[in-house]
Amino acid sequence: MKRCLLFWALGFSGALPALSQTIETDRPDQTEAATLVPVGGIQLEAGVAGWTSGDASTTGYTLPTALLRYGLHERFELRLVGQRDQMQSNFIDLEEPWMTTSAWDVGAKVAGWNTDASQMCLLAHYRLRPGANDGGQVRVNWAKPLGSRFSIGTNVGMAWEWATADQAAVGEVEYTLALGYNVSETLYAYVEAYGAGGGLQGDAGLAWRPDPLSQFDVSVGWTDGSGQSYVALGWSKLWMPGKYSR
Repeated sequence: MKRCLLFWALGFSGALPALSQTIETDRPDQTEAATLVPVGGIQLEAGVAGWTSGDASTTGYTLPTALLRYGLHERFELRLVGQRDQMQSNFIDLEEPWMTTSAWDVGAKVAGWNTDASQMCLLAHYRLRPGANDGGQVRVNWAKPLGSRFSIGTNVGMAWEWATADQAAVGEVEYTLALGYNVSETLYAYVEAYGAGGGLQGDAGLAWRPDPLSQFDVSVGWTDGSGQSYVALGWSKLWMPGKYSR
């Protein structure tokens, strides 16, 4: 599960403040939003990322990653996540060929509560890993505004791989804590700590909304101890039935 750094790096944002009637995304941070896509809405969140280990022995990129969300009910959202990774290991006298992997998640969000004081929902995914063990993920997402500009969000849950004939089931507790700041009506920033199974990682980023239904983002992240780091770029769009959007 070492590749969780990359997979999370391209997902988004329960802690960050959102204006009314605007897109609310699960990227670019690792704290998934505590809100759902509006009923009938279709939302695409896409991105790319590049990463390297601290000693540059391993480098790679993710192109693309995409999350498709559909608001089936005011309390229920369907989700499909896909990503493709390219990775290469480099040693002193040996350069290995690039290795390609892919992953798919199918899941849903179920709303708990959504008030002015705080929001909560439950997130669940079934993880399909061609050539590797399938697995699952469950998280509780919670967010709370702190005045007019700041907000805080957290996720707590678990991700696991199913047991096979050759390997026992493997699971890790996941945790995130993000602080967001509304720089202006269209720009916000965040800092975050997150991890799994006892590790600690961090990231920070910016998101800009040129219009209420679109978002562009940039983020950087790092891992305490190993020196692994990444940079990611993303674009998101919400389409609402009966509403014009370019």
